[in-house]
Amino acid sequence: MTEKVVVLGAGTGGLVAANLLVSHGYDVTLVEKKDYHLFQPGMLWIAFQGHDPSKYMRRVDTLVKPGVNLLKDTVESIDLNERTVKLESGKTLDYDKLIIALGVSYDYDSVPGHRQLWETYGDYFSGPEHAQRLWKHVSSLREGKLVLAAADPLYKCPPAPHKAAFLSSYTLKKMGRKDKVEVILALPFIHAYPSETMAKIVEPKLEEAGVTVMTMFTVESIDVENKKIYSMEGEELEYDVAAVIPINKGPQIEITPDSVKDEDGFIKVNKYTLEVEGFDDVYAIGDCNNTPTSKTGVTAHLGAEVVVDRILGYDAKFTGRTNCPIVANGTATFVISSYEHPVIPVKFSKFKRMLEDLFIAAYWSSLRDPEKWRSVFKAYFEATDPTKLGESGW
Repeated sequence: MTEKVVVLGAGTGGLVAANLLVSHGYDVTLVEKKDYHLFQPGMLWIAFQGHDPSKYMRRVDTLVKPGVNLLKDTVESIDLNERTVKLESGKTLDYDKLIIALGVSYDYDSVPGHRQLWETYGDYFSGPEHAQRLWKHVSSLREGKLVLAAADPLYKCPPAPHKAAFLSSYTLKKMGRKDKVEVILALPFIHAYPSETMAKIVEPKLEEAGVTVMTMFTVESIDVENKKIYSMEGEELEYDVAAVIPINKGPQIEITPDSVKDEDGFIKVNKYTLEVEGFDDVYAIGDCNNTPTSKTGVTAHLGAEVVVDRILGYDAKFTGRTNCPIVANGTATFVISSYEHPVIPVKFSKFKRMLEDLFIAAYWSSLRDPEKWRSVFKAYFEATDPTKLGESGW
C-alpha cells in the first residue's frame, strides 16, 4: 500500500517536499490557500526599487509535479493524535505522514500604533500589495527621514532590514535625493547585525551607502499622528515614512495536543530530525518550527530535503545551515552558519552578487524539479561549509 503524505503549505519547503516525495511514488496531497507562490525576498525589490510584483509570483499549480494532489483550501485544525487535518471547506484528511510548512503569522496589534502605520505605509514582509504601497511612499519622499525598524529581535530573514536600507539608499541616490532623505536603520541589537562577526563587515558598507544605524532600538509604540516611534530602551525617533518589521508568531491554527506549540505558536521539533515533539510521523519545516536558526527560504529548502530523506528511510540530519544574502550596490555577502559553527566572516564581492543572481534565476526550477538541483546545491553547501571555511571565512 502506498504511504499517504499530507503537506500543509506551498511555500519553499512545502513545494520541495511534495515534489520530491511524488517523484519517489508517494501519495502526496498538498494543501495551499493561495493561488500564487511568492518569492518573498522579491518584496524588497518591489518596496524599494519599484519592481513589478508579477516578476516574483508564480501560480502554485505550475510549480507542482503531475501526481501531486493540490487542494486550494485553508487549514483549520490538526489533530496529531487522530492523524487528521480539518480544512475550512469541511474536508478532513487522514495521513500516514504529515509535513507542516505553514510559515509564520504577523502580529500588527501587540505594538500600539503598528497596525495604523502598516495600513498607511505598507511594509516589505506581508505581501506584494503592501510592498507596492510602501514603494509609493518611498518613491515620492522628497526630503525627511525614512525609518526602517523592527518590533522584535526575532524575525525571519535577519538581513532583510539591511537589504532594505541598501536598496532604498541606492534608489534615493538615483533619484537625486540622497542628501535630502536620511535612511535610518533602527535595530534591536547591540551591533549593526545580530552577529558581531557580520556587523564588522556590514557596518562599513552601510556607512558608505549613507545609512544611519541606531542600535538597541526595539520598537515599543508608534504615534502615527505625530510621526514618532518610541523604543523599549527609552528613545524617540521621528519619521516621514516608516516600515516596521512585525512581531513574528507561529501559524494561527488549532493543533491537538496544544503542547506541541511554544508560547509564540511555533511548533516544537527535534532540531536535527525536524520531527514534532512526541510524534515520529509528523514534521514541521521552515518558518513555522522552533529550530534555533534563521527562518529563510534556504533553511526551509534544506529542511524539506532532510525530511524527505528520513521518510525514505535515511538517517538524515538537519544542520541548521544558513546562507542569507545581503545585497549591496553591485556586491553581496552571505551570512553563513550552522548549529555547530557560529557565523563566519564573508566579505562583500561582485562574485557573490553573481551567485545570488544565479540562485534567484534557479529558484522556480528548484521548486518544481528539486531533484535536478540537489547535486548542485550539495556541492555549493559542502564547499561553503562553515566548519571547513572556519574563522578565515570567505
